[in-house]
Amino acid sequence: MKKVLTLSAAMLFFSVSSVSAALLEGTVAKVDQSKKQILLQTEKGPETVEFTGSTKGADKVKAGDKVKVNYTEKSGKIVADTIDASKGSAVPSPGERSTAPNGMKNSPPAGIR
Repeated sequence: MKKVLTLSAAMLFFSVSSVSAALLEGTVAKVDQSKKQILLQTEKGPETVEFTGSTKGADKVKAGDKVKVNYTEKSGKIVADTIDASKGSAVPSPGERSTAPNGMKNSPPAGIR
């Protein structure tokens, strides 16, 4: 009986320790929807991130986007739980440019219309 409990505890420890959650940041180099993979360029080099049908934000990611990926490592693979993208090269729309860099509203100087 002791051997069974020891073996069960060891199996539980190793199954739990092989899964870890973390955050990864970088720029999307390529999205392969058919393979459900994203090639992400990070500070440490390229990383392949896998995603599933339940990965939030995966359907909106495009090459060039700067992303933050909350992921779980499963069997040595990075599997995204959520992907938060900000467009890397996109110009903000007028609604997104509501304030000037110094915090003032974007409006013409007084007397100019």
